[in-house]
Amino acid sequence: MHSDLPLRLGDGLVLHWATRDDIDPLAQFNIRVHSDNADQPEAWLGDWTRDLMSGDHPTTSFEDFTVVVDSNHGRKIVSSLCLISQQWTFEKIPFGVGRIELVGTDPAYRRRGLVRRQMEVIHKLSAANGELIQAITGIPWYYRQFGYEMALNLDGGRKLFWARPGNDKNPQNETFDLRPAAPTDIPLLQELFKINCERSLLRLHRTRAEWAYGMFTATSATPGKLRIFIFENELGQGVGYARYWAWGTNFVVREMAVKPGISWRQASLTLIHRLKTEADKMNNDREEAITNIHFNFGETHPVYDALGKQLEYLHKPYAWYIRIPDLKRFLEKIGPVLARRLAQSVMAGYAGNLRLSFYRDGLRLVFENGRMLEVVPYEPSHVEDADAFFPDRSFLQLLLGYRSFDELDYAFADCYAKNEETAILLRSLFPRQPTDISPL
Repeated sequence: MHSDLPLRLGDGLVLHWATRDDIDPLAQFNIRVHSDNADQPEAWLGDWTRDLMSGDHPTTSFEDFTVVVDSNHGRKIVSSLCLISQQWTFEKIPFGVGRIELVGTDPAYRRRGLVRRQMEVIHKLSAANGELIQAITGIPWYYRQFGYEMALNLDGGRKLFWARPGNDKNPQNETFDLRPAAPTDIPLLQELFKINCERSLLRLHRTRAEWAYGMFTATSATPGKLRIFIFENELGQGVGYARYWAWGTNFVVREMAVKPGISWRQASLTLIHRLKTEADKMNNDREEAITNIHFNFGETHPVYDALGKQLEYLHKPYAWYIRIPDLKRFLEKIGPVLARRLAQSVMAGYAGNLRLSFYRDGLRLVFENGRMLEVVPYEPSHVEDADAFFPDRSFLQLLLGYRSFDELDYAFADCYAKNEETAILLRSLFPRQPTDISPL
């Protein structure tokens, strides 16, 4: 069990780590506070809570949940959140990430700082796990209060409606069969998942245990469930995969990859036909019919090119909240990537200091022969005592490829470089690169 808790917060409120006895009450709490419509409670929220707390999840258990109870009202649960540990990579450099999830407070207890106190505790837990980043998919602005910046694309995509003429036709000369994934497919899925992630700067690493849990243990209709189709060629060989689920009027396709040399268009048309067949079956028992496929791949993807004008309705990406508590440590971690970028840029062999000001503090990056030797904390002596300036946490947008230096320079009057050489160096070190990470 983790330390630091319980903690008395006043007015009978007590913050503690969850126990097994909290599983069912917390499941009901999350249904109540997170359902969009109180008259239509969303049971999957309770199932997801139980899944994460049961001990079956590869990285998370009841001990990774914080709970605030009101001891004046029979230890009523009034606020909670949890940590889901993951591993991401920056290009090929792995690091731990703490996903904060299921953040909720009873409406009668809001604006008392309960989430802030839990965030402090869960951030310590994430640090103790060795995680360099914390990440949240959450409501606008709110998590900026706790040290987060919106710094990665989240979701976004294109839609295909079967009602559009031609979109419901069977593909000609169909060369693929689709079947549900089996346990023996996990090595293939790991191979294909790497292909799926190749276009992304930051990538999720999914272990064998996480594949198996998602496909065969996680409760249906929860975010942790992995519904997978395997594409087989005429020889019965697995050559691709697609992850999908039903949501409202959509089939959401969140991941898809095929092996090199396989036609993306043929694979896409095969999937469209199969999901139309699935929708026709399911719609017999649904109040709200499934009418379309939402290809939820972010800004760019081979499927968009393969289907062209058959797709419509560009859904603009939202954003991940990202917190990097030790920026020096993270920059040191990705030093080999920065060296490789410099070697391939117009600034190859660069030597010198790059002083980054965040106005209240800063960092000095020391380079020699195109390699970063060290990252040193730097405190500007006056407001213009640096080479480049980044207000608040805007530097995270540049660091993680979410925005280019020129985009930030345009958007923020107090984000700029002192001279053009510094601007060129920043463009070389931190190019804009897309990221598409599945939330869970």
